[in-house]
Amino acid sequence: MNNKILNITNGDAFNEYFVSKHGGDAIPFREAMMDGETILKVYSDEFIEVRAKEHCVSVEEYKSKMLPNDIFEYSKLNLWFGRDTFCQMNLLTLLAYLEQMKYDGEISLNLIDDETFGVLESNIVFELGIYKRLYEDILISKRMPNDVGVLNSRAIEFYFDYHSNDGALVKIVKENSKMPEIELICLLLDSSKEYGLSDIQAKKLIERNRK
Repeated sequence: MNNKILNITNGDAFNEYFVSKHGGDAIPFREAMMDGETILKVYSDEFIEVRAKEHCVSVEEYKSKMLPNDIFEYSKLNLWFGRDTFCQMNLLTLLAYLEQMKYDGEISLNLIDDETFGVLESNIVFELGIYKRLYEDILISKRMPNDVGVLNSRAIEFYFDYHSNDGALVKIVKENSKMPEIELICLLLDSSKEYGLSDIQAKKLIERNRK
């Protein structure tokens, strides 16, 4: 393990911004873990197959966007993620993966505004040890844990709401089922700031719940 620092960011857009402003080593975590099924062992063959199917891409394309193995050569990881549900479920998966791979370097979390890229909280130092269990509880068993560690508990609550047949966003879809799709997508995006939905996810939500 070298003495270099690696920044892992919440996606391509912020990653490009970060590199242009700060330089240094930075890579994006490319996923959308708040949607679809997942597997307990992150980046296992079964996990890759399930997640590639969720994203409607080939296994080869999914692999090309995975985190590289050399992240474990860095002595410190700075993580840059938003507080919304989309970012927090990705963060949870990343932490479970680092724990699974027994990463023993220093980790710090920086919380950002996903729209403005402003830093909300910086250099939150914490330790691994509970995130594989939290990953299993939340993303696989769909149950709310008592201790969420460094995660945003409100984002987790919104995750369960997002997947509920009686959730707030589902109600919006059902109550506005006759609205043109593009208008309904815009309505969902305006109503889901804390969920962090993309237009693709909004479209999927409409397709699942429109009468």
